[in-house]
Amino acid sequence: MPPSEVPDASGEGDYAEAMLPQLRPRVWGGRGTLGRIVFVLALAVGAVVMLATGLLLLAIAVVVWLVALVLWLVGTLAAWVWFLVQRGRRIPYPFRLRPPIGRRRRTLGLNSLYLALAPRVVGAVARLSGLLLSPLALLVSAVGVFAPRWRARPYVAVFTLDRLLRKAVNLGRRRGLLVDGSDARILLYDDFLDEKFPHIRDFLSWWRDPDAPTDYSPSPAIVDVPAELRGLDLEPYPDPLGYPGLAAGALRRHRITGLRDVFVSQREIDDLCDPDLDDRADTALIRVASRRDANGLRHWIVQFPSTKSWHPRAGSAPNDLTADLVIGADGEPTVTRAALDTMRAAGIGESEPVLLAGFSLGGMVAAQVAVRAADNGFTVTHLVVGGAPLGRVDIPSSVHVLAIEHVLDLVPRIDGRENPVPGLTVSHRPGYVTVKAGPPLPAGFRLGVLHQSTAYADTAALLESDPPDEAVADLLAELQVFFGPGQTLVDHAALRSGHWVTQPSVPFYLHSTVEEGITRGTLRQTLRRIPDVIAVDVYQSRAGFATTILWNADVLVRSLRPWFTSVERMTVYRGLLSLLKRRSAVGIHFRLQAKETPGVTWEATVQRMADGRWRETLDLTFEDAEAEREFGPLLRPLGGDTDVSYFPSDAFDRLMDASGTVL
Repeated sequence: MPPSEVPDASGEGDYAEAMLPQLRPRVWGGRGTLGRIVFVLALAVGAVVMLATGLLLLAIAVVVWLVALVLWLVGTLAAWVWFLVQRGRRIPYPFRLRPPIGRRRRTLGLNSLYLALAPRVVGAVARLSGLLLSPLALLVSAVGVFAPRWRARPYVAVFTLDRLLRKAVNLGRRRGLLVDGSDARILLYDDFLDEKFPHIRDFLSWWRDPDAPTDYSPSPAIVDVPAELRGLDLEPYPDPLGYPGLAAGALRRHRITGLRDVFVSQREIDDLCDPDLDDRADTALIRVASRRDANGLRHWIVQFPSTKSWHPRAGSAPNDLTADLVIGADGEPTVTRAALDTMRAAGIGESEPVLLAGFSLGGMVAAQVAVRAADNGFTVTHLVVGGAPLGRVDIPSSVHVLAIEHVLDLVPRIDGRENPVPGLTVSHRPGYVTVKAGPPLPAGFRLGVLHQSTAYADTAALLESDPPDEAVADLLAELQVFFGPGQTLVDHAALRSGHWVTQPSVPFYLHSTVEEGITRGTLRQTLRRIPDVIAVDVYQSRAGFATTILWNADVLVRSLRPWFTSVERMTVYRGLLSLLKRRSAVGIHFRLQAKETPGVTWEATVQRMADGRWRETLDLTFEDAEAEREFGPLLRPLGGDTDVSYFPSDAFDRLMDASGTVL
């Protein structure tokens, strides 16, 4: 203690003066004469004030009631008008409406109107954003003359969307937000796991080794303790198979077989950006696949992740809100530079054809790479995107484009410009096809349902089975050379780097409370108790908006055959579906793989449709023909690569006996 703070013998001095004031306990003896007079006067004045306040609240309540009545009348009228408009259409999308008599039908009609208007309003605002926001931007520039904190370029030229976004990004940087950095660090995904998550990497080595011991035991050389805790005397890891991320990491696919598989792969890419499943992105995963055609020429697929962090503070993973805004401001974010560095690290030759693919932010990055490819020594021949705005990107005419958009998806409209249409908005531009679709909506009526890779995977499957136009069929035929047999798939990790210290990404939660149903921890621990189960992960997949959640259960077992009984499968579905009580969840995804047959993966996606039925979509992956011959009849009794089944609304309700006891 410094000398000035040492109390003197009398208890006074600097130390005593620094003590906080306090009142000592005393016995209450009632108010005095003056206190009673003040109390009566205050009560009289307070009564008048309270009465006046009550009358004011009454007036406000009447006004609110009148406003509510007007809104009800407007809503009812809007519901009827929209019902009549939809009634005249051959396909009343997004919902089949009935006369809006009663609250439920009226709400359904207004939901349908809202879903139809929202993307159009977003597109209109994006087109007119210069007129809407440029006065505010000019005011900020004027304030910035006197307050450096509000000083950011551009100062005057703020009359277009990209200029407004550039000013917003620069203002954010003044506050330590939206700082994208300059350099990218690229390494193999397995090397990234070895560096940051050695326990997961060690388990994956055991899982992939056919000659490994029957039971997993962590390698003694693993160092999986943070540097801050290295001084502790620790026992061996108490539950090595309970480490989060083991099953999700082991179920990485080894090939991409078609257009639908591109978007199924997209969901996996986005999930693997968070290896330990703590809802915090640790890296951007860039997937590179290659195969040789009949002439020995290598063909490449390079696929990019979508947005994984919605917080304005940039983190180590470069696929975040910062990247979205930087691209919108017509800048080059770190994730785009990482994409080009990854292509160089993969060894892509100058004359070797490349297919770029991505969903949402991944599609925006793919478009930027397509523009920069020739200058960096790459030959990009095809671009496939879903839910990405491309209208303001000048794609080279040598690149054939397939852009898939859902008509009610907000994201393709945020740039305020439609994609080019050959022969209409652009001339001499063959091979640019934009497909618009309206998939069936699950129950919940949320816009986020349409901006997710799962929904785009379903739309891609429809294109493959029934192309809507000859131009689409021609493009799909061109893509087949990229999807053939003999494919090699390598995942890369991309990180922000540079002279400044990169911080972890910040989780961004919305609607994260569970009203009822079991928790994911309960489901995970229960599944781990099933005989021959090795590892289980239960987690949220956010491959789309931050509010759009798909619940995942990844299960690793010793043998596949015992799992394909209806009871076990439906029970797992019931447990997962109880997690749908979380307000934003749109469905479940269940993957299964066995140690005996790591080349066979069974996965199912279950979503509830607007009519109450459950739709199950099965996707099966076989690494070789021998595995398909052995397990195909067991896992795919109906044949085909993808099976779609529908179940009644009560198919996955909890089982009860005659007394009403839950079984």
